[in-house]
Parts: sequence; structure tokens; C-alpha cells
Amino acid sequence: MVSFLKYLTSFIALVLSVELPAQDVPWTRPLPSLNTVPLVINCIPQVDGQQLVDGDYIGVFNNQGRCFGLARWKDTINFNVTVYGFDGTTDGFVNGDILSLRVWLRGEDCVLEKISEVTADEPLVFANSVANRINILNFERLAVSYPAESYCLNETTITPELNYPVDDLSFSSAQGLAIDQSTGTINPPQSIPGAYSVALNTAFCLSRKEFSLIMHDFPRLSAIRDTFLCGDKALQISLSGNFSSIQWNNGETSRDVELVEPASVWYRVVNDKGCSNSDTFSVKQTAIKRLDYTIDNADCYKKGAVRINNSEIENGRAPFIYRLTSQLAEKDSFEAGDAPEGVYHLEVVNTNGCVLQHKQNIVIEKDCLNDKPVFSPNYDGLDDRYFINLEGRVKIFDRNGTLKRRLTAPCYFDGNDETGSPLPMGTYLVVPEKGKNITLTILR
Repeated sequence: MVSFLKYLTSFIALVLSVELPAQDVPWTRPLPSLNTVPLVINCIPQVDGQQLVDGDYIGVFNNQGRCFGLARWKDTINFNVTVYGFDGTTDGFVNGDILSLRVWLRGEDCVLEKISEVTADEPLVFANSVANRINILNFERLAVSYPAESYCLNETTITPELNYPVDDLSFSSAQGLAIDQSTGTINPPQSIPGAYSVALNTAFCLSRKEFSLIMHDFPRLSAIRDTFLCGDKALQISLSGNFSSIQWNNGETSRDVELVEPASVWYRVVNDKGCSNSDTFSVKQTAIKRLDYTIDNADCYKKGAVRINNSEIENGRAPFIYRLTSQLAEKDSFEAGDAPEGVYHLEVVNTNGCVLQHKQNIVIEKDCLNDKPVFSPNYDGLDDRYFINLEGRVKIFDRNGTLKRRLTAPCYFDGNDETGSPLPMGTYLVVPEKGKNITLTILR
């Protein structure tokens, strides 16, 4: 009976000697057991270089997260934390359990688990009746950060960086910022331009509880469709919008660019917020690859014609119109199927307005009274001029041998003299530098 009372008295004294934690500590306080081991804190624990203050708590946990040791820090060296082991009745550490330490900062009401540095006399493993001493104990706050403070709405997802993972971290922000509340990942294309505050919520102690982020709009581009060079004509492209800089893949930096050959064209623009956008379009060439035709000369009663037998227009837009453009001084233009005598280039007109030049001289002659050519320049629309199909300088003399006109052939002769006055009806001699003379009659 005496032995039992002595045992009971010792147990009550032990219980009364233990300082119970405050009720607001976020852990379930340990139940005292008869198997106690002191863990001496032979230093002032620090949190990111800051010392614990009186009123903070240190807890000792097993690998299941159960607290089997808890003490209020008293701002002194050689502070003891009583660690409880299993005594056969009351739960506690068992031999070989690893001791994990946590801190609760009372003033901030947050928990620290991440230890950045710890040294002890012995490994932090529970052993019955074996005391241990910690000489250095430093904790690390949870640090969350974003790569930058401002972003553009056309960027890819933005993921925060953490120095160590925790389970209960959540993120919140005002409406307009597309943020995943559990991961903090931001989706810029789903966000709205503006300034936002991102708040962090967790039971763990944070190095920073809030972030300020700015979402900028990016320059919007009017899509340039794949476009075409028309023959050998340069293509003018002009960008519209407010840009602080422009870069083309050919090195140009102006708003307007001239393209002269087929290519895949890339350009990039930047606005005053530093946000960029880019686009690519193709420039193709519309060109005559093949053009087969037959020439019908004019006669005394009808005009001549160019008949298209076969054509291949690269990147062309059908149906096509074929047109003859005079290469003589008058620069007249006629439909290919109805043209007077003369020298022409054939044009292919696409329905999109592109006009292609077939730069090969096409000569339509007039088969009518070739042995005694006649024309009547009366301005009645019939035989008003005579086509001289020769090469080089040409002189025209009247029947008296007087020089009346000088021309460069091939050309049209309108029946006028050097001063522009009409020549009288009669016979004239056309004398070229090369070739045979022509006797020509003017009727009025």
C-alpha cells in the first residue's frame, strides 16, 4: 500500500510539473506518460534569421504527425522539451521513431515545419531514457513567388514557385484574373487587363502573404491573308495600330514594307507595355507559265485577232480576260479577239484585278491591197491611219521628192506632215533605212 501511494504521488508531481500548452495551439496536446525523455534546446531557434519570442511553441512529432512533446518557448538557452514515450498504456514515441520538430508562432498564428538547419549531439531519434541536445535549430518560412510582376495576356500559363510543398495553400484574387485557387496557376488569355492582388492562405508561416500583379493587353493584329504578287509588280503591305516597334523577317522596321518575291513573311510588333504579337503569312506570285496563241491578221473588211489556244496562269483567278495593249506611241488597248493592225503585248486580266503582261511583241498585219496600199485619214473610224511594219528611221516624200514626214518604225502614219497639217490626197513614197520602199496612196 505504501509503495502504491509513493508511485501515485510521483506521477501526480510529474503531471503538475508539466506546463500545459495554450488552448489555441493548433495541435492536439500530448497526454503525459511515465516514459519521459528531455530534449534540450541548447540554442535560440530562428526563423529565417529571426529569433523565436516568448510565447511561441515548439512541438515534437512522430512520422504520423502526432504531437508527443510540446513546450512554450521562454527565450532562453538550455530550454527543455519533455518528450513522451509509450509507457505501455499512454501513447507516445517508441524506440527508433524519428523526432520531427515544428514551431507555432503565436503572434502570427502560423506553423513552421521546414527546418533549414539542425545539429544535435545525437541523431533525432527517440530512445528510452536517452536525453538529447539540439545545438542549432533554424526554420524556414514558406516562400511563394511569381517570376515577374507584370504579364501580357497572350503569354502561356504562369506557375508560382514554392521553396517547399504544403497541402493547404490556396490563392485568391479579384474577379478578372484567371487563377487556379489550389495551385496559383494563372491563365493570361482568360484574364482581363488590370492590376490585381493575389492573397495566399495557409496555416504555414509565409515570407509574403500577398502579391501585386499587372496584366497587360497585347497588340491586336488585323490578319493579313495569304496574298499574291501580280507579275513583277512589288507588293505594298501596311500595318495599322499603335506599336512602339515593328520587326519584319527581312530586317525592315517600318510600318510599310515592300515585297518583291514569293516568301513566307513573318513580322512582330511590340506595344508601349512591352507586350508583343506576331503573325506569318504567305506571299505567292501570280505569273504566266504558258501562253499559246494564234494570230489572225486584219484584212480589208475586219480587224485582226489573237486566239488563245492554251494558257497556264500560276495562282491565277479565272475567268481571265485577254487584252492587247499597243506598243506604239498611241498605247491603245483592244480585246484580243478584235484588234487592228499594230504591235502589241498580250495582257491577262484576272478577276481579282491582277493584270499580267506577256512581254513578247505580237504583230498583227493588214492583208489588204498589199501591192498598192491605200488609206483615208478622214477621222471617220475607217482606215484613218496606216501601219508601217518596218524597223528604224522612216522618211516620207511626196511625188515631187519633197520630204514631208520623218518617223521611227514600227509606227502608225496619220497622213499629216511634220507640222501636223493634213497632207493632200496623192501618192507618197515611204523610204526606210532598211528594207524596201513602199508606195502609199492617201485618199480624202
